[in-house]
Amino acid sequence: MKSKIEKSGKSLIISTKSPTNSDLSRLNLWQASWKAIANSIWWQVCLIAVGSASSVIYPHVPLVSFAAVAGNTLTRKKALISAMSIWFANQLYGFTIRQYPHTLESFTWGIAMGVGTLLVTWLVTLRPRFSRYNWQGYLIWLTASVVGGYAIYQGSILAIAQLMGGHELSSTILWSIFVKDVIWTVALAAVHGCILVAISKRSRSF
Repeated sequence: MKSKIEKSGKSLIISTKSPTNSDLSRLNLWQASWKAIANSIWWQVCLIAVGSASSVIYPHVPLVSFAAVAGNTLTRKKALISAMSIWFANQLYGFTIRQYPHTLESFTWGIAMGVGTLLVTWLVTLRPRFSRYNWQGYLIWLTASVVGGYAIYQGSILAIAQLMGGHELSSTILWSIFVKDVIWTVALAAVHGCILVAISKRSRSF
């Protein structure tokens, strides 16, 4: 695209670069593919099912991971419902099968985990503009979601521990939890990415 400016009787041609049809096509394809998954029920059900089943493996599921992935790959309403469903399943399994003690401390920890999960998920769903249009922005925000979400979530847990006394978490435990969240995030994001690529390729073929 070219614009023309008259200055001191002379014509000054200024060239400005505009998006090519190819760039716009890739942009539209990315957004359309993301929205197709975000609005679908099957991806939401998949996250809830996997997250709930993970309670069988872990006493505390990687809630930050599921909050980050849900917030990045689903609409806000679906993401919040998914994250809280996984939290609820974990608590239900814990207080029944794992026989968590029915004490004020246990219930307080469970509520703190739920509030932390809800907060992280909501913050992730804010999705800044740069994260909405391509792989680079998406991955940057996903990384920030996990790191920042972990800091917020564990920060709230540690605050509750200080108020209640006891049940402190060592740096080794905190690091192992963080690594677990990262691994789960990478695995879930990889599955989502493969689905996103498949939908994009299918749409491009039409």
